Amino acid sequence: MKTVIILGAGQFGRAVSRLLNTEQMDLIAFGDNNPALHHMGEEDRIRMGFPPRVPILPVDQAVAMSPDCILTGITDGCRTRQLKEQALSLGFRGEFLLLEELYRCFDIRSATLKQMARRLHQQDIPGQIAELGVYKGDTAWKLNALFPDRRLYLFDTFEGFDSRDIQKEEEYGCSFAKKGDFSDTSEAAVLNRLPFPGHAVIRKGYFPETASGLDHETYALVSLDADLYAPLLAGLQYFYPRLSPGGMILMHDYNNERFQGAAQAVADYEKDYQRLSLVPLCDLHGSAVVMKPAV
Repeated sequence: MKTVIILGAGQFGRAVSRLLNTEQMDLIAFGDNNPALHHMGEEDRIRMGFPPRVPILPVDQAVAMSPDCILTGITDGCRTRQLKEQALSLGFRGEFLLLEELYRCFDIRSATLKQMARRLHQQDIPGQIAELGVYKGDTAWKLNALFPDRRLYLFDTFEGFDSRDIQKEEEYGCSFAKKGDFSDTSEAAVLNRLPFPGHAVIRKGYFPETASGLDHETYALVSLDADLYAPLLAGLQYFYPRLSPGGMILMHDYNNERFQGAAQAVADYEKDYQRLSLVPLCDLHGSAVVMKPAV
């Protein structure tokens, strides 16, 4: 069994720790340059998603444990190089695993989406496909390719976050998002990426107003990736009742520190309407799958 330390104890570092094969890799410590993390109590560490009894140390102390392997727990290329150079300067000569490189090669969320699509095809679940929060179309083109014969509704402002939603974020303390974030996109740019653009329907504007006229539509698969509390709650309120039995929702950011509105939206939906059959995923952004029970 190899001993390993993870450099970077942020959300991605904690997420990748849950992906380690514990029969082959023994996580002995996190190393982080943030001193606020070094003296956290065990209860706080567990609450934040750290594995039990794994210390969070300054980088030099973690490297001094002489692990067989160092895993850099961040995806930013510049910071990855800085941490690797710091470890080398401290005398580490073992194996490096760089999350930045693994992240480019392996995508849990997309792999899950493909399996969801396969299940929906096998079970012949009826309904259209939709995404709320399209941005540049990274997921939209996958949905379009996986369901080439179905209508794909794309809901987005295409102008970034709306001030009304930002007001809710500030009120509930869900994020530090700003009006206009993620505005560097356009309907044309997204449509130009799609393999079957003739089946895509752009619904530009403020959701749920943009769902007007679709009250009787049904859906087999929905991607909820609006980041913020208000549109995600509205998305659950609109889409879940219209899911076909056996239909699914792929929700981004359910366990995400940067955008905590998704978890709050789920909690409030369940409080006001009904419990959801929800399965958290182990991707770095904390996605989740919601499935509507089959009849």
